[in-house]
Amino acid sequence: ETIARTNSTPKQTSQLTAAAAATVTEQPTEVETPPLEKIKKGFLKFKEYYKKEQVLFKKLAESQHPKFMIIACADSRVDPCTILGLGVGEAFVVRNVANMVPSYSRDACSSTASAIEYAVLHLKVEHLMVIGHSRCGGIKALMGMKEDGSNRFSEFIEDWVLVAKNARKKAILGSMSFEEQCASCEKEAVNHSLWNCLSFPFVRETVAAGKLSLHGGYYDFVNGSFERWSVDFKE
Repeated sequence: ETIARTNSTPKQTSQLTAAAAATVTEQPTEVETPPLEKIKKGFLKFKEYYKKEQVLFKKLAESQHPKFMIIACADSRVDPCTILGLGVGEAFVVRNVANMVPSYSRDACSSTASAIEYAVLHLKVEHLMVIGHSRCGGIKALMGMKEDGSNRFSEFIEDWVLVAKNARKKAILGSMSFEEQCASCEKEAVNHSLWNCLSFPFVRETVAAGKLSLHGGYYDFVNGSFERWSVDFKE
């Protein structure tokens, strides 16, 4: 009897395996949408929202009055409006490598500088926020640079991230690992950009008048957390 039951086991196993294989075969395989087709479908979905919110979009067609200006990184994982739940018309956004703000200079032509000018003087935003994030490639490039530039790897990136070279100097102090130094610099770079915002005379004057507040933010997409702090500025 025992032998008979033992001999029947492989047959049952074989039947179960065949059934499982049939189930797997019957399931449709997921096909990835081609990139440009995804763009098309995305707009068609947005168009449904556009049709439903005609009051909003007719108002936006006339003018924009965002309360926020956000300067964030161009990293595809950290879209600020998605993370913070900001809708169309709620934020004037500038994104660049490592959320940098160069210091004020009348001789330099910077898209970030022109955006700050437009946001503060013309849109009259009430809040300017610089947002950094975890595992930032731009900050990693900055932290990995040798003083003599012997490990340079790009035509433009190193020159751009050197905007935050003072943040790098603060981050390399102590006995932290390279990863810890990068994480520290990611936040220091936000503060450095905020300080550079105050180097613009019209920003400084508007903040001093109490009409504009400056804020720092840090999005950690590894742990799903967001930190925010404000600049306490007094002339």
